[in-house]
Amino acid sequence: MNPVLGLRSIARLRVEIGEFLEVGPVPNGRRRVIPISGGRVEGSELRGTVLALGADWNLVRADESETVSAHYVIRTDDEVLLSVQNDGVIADRLPGRLGITSLRIEAPAGSRYTWLNDATLVGSLTVDPAPTGIAVLLEYWVVEVGAEAEPRSTVGVRDA
Repeated sequence: MNPVLGLRSIARLRVEIGEFLEVGPVPNGRRRVIPISGGRVEGSELRGTVLALGADWNLVRADESETVSAHYVIRTDDEVLLSVQNDGVIADRLPGRLGITSLRIEAPAGSRYTWLNDATLVGSLTVDPAPTGIAVLLEYWVVEVGAEAEPRSTVGVRDA
């Protein structure tokens, strides 16, 4: 029998995004490039700043779901740079429009974050149409073997 898998929240992010660049129709939908203009990371395992560098190469499909393919950099509060690749799908789900992603974080050798290089990570994503501009709210989760998942009521995006 396979072991039970659980999820543990490691960080919540609020990522500010810039004006969308509409590339236009492509074979599988409509391509947009969404620049990442900064943000904040808070959590039990990661704390830092999302740098104003990177973008989501977003694809709006015929059914209005969207693929996410975002690449960006986090500078941790202890000055370590982490490269993040976040891929997934945003679609209408219960309780509303929600993105589910898989992500890879590349950490420098010798840093306290090297464990992220081998971690299995998933994420949840919602859009916050704030008065100051659109932001994306994310939560990063590490998949653990033999752990019990957090209660369902706490699994999801919380205010960052």
